[in-house]
Amino acid sequence: MGKRARTSLDTAVVDVWKREVGELSTRNFAHRLGASEDLVLRLDLFRKLENHRGCVNTVSFNADGDILVSGSDVRRVLFWDWEAGQVKLSFHSGHNHNVLHAKIMPYTEDRSIVTCAADGQVRHAEVLENGQVETKLLAKHQGRAIKLAIEPGSSHIFYTCGEDGLVQHVSLPC
Repeated sequence: MGKRARTSLDTAVVDVWKREVGELSTRNFAHRLGASEDLVLRLDLFRKLENHRGCVNTVSFNADGDILVSGSDVRRVLFWDWEAGQVKLSFHSGHNHNVLHAKIMPYTEDRSIVTCAADGQVRHAEVLENGQVETKLLAKHQGRAIKLAIEPGSSHIFYTCGEDGLVQHVSLPC
């Protein structure tokens, strides 16, 4: 009895295992997985999340992967139960222009969100026990504030970058 030929799907499964045990680098894994025609052909749309009015500029998962946060041109931030396709929370960001990036801070029980926007502002939103949301201005860039990066392992330190050519270090009160 002969061996059956390995398909690219078989190879992809082996690559996932190798990545998990550290035998395949992230870069090589991404390249090999993206090159798997079988796998790409099997991809399908899981669900459309429709509730924003206007352009959605940012999406980001919380640390557990069960909540997706999104931000839009109409300055709203939404928390999604992405599996159910339902909005869990919607609030005005406090920004005066398009929300360009939003992230849920880790280790905060998903109650601390940081945002940056085309108005140059960097803001913090806190979800209170009663479900209300308070927002506060933390920093400002000259021109648009483009991106946020959370310091690994931190619940209160993150960095922002903007059109002004600056990277700002921001620390939330503990």
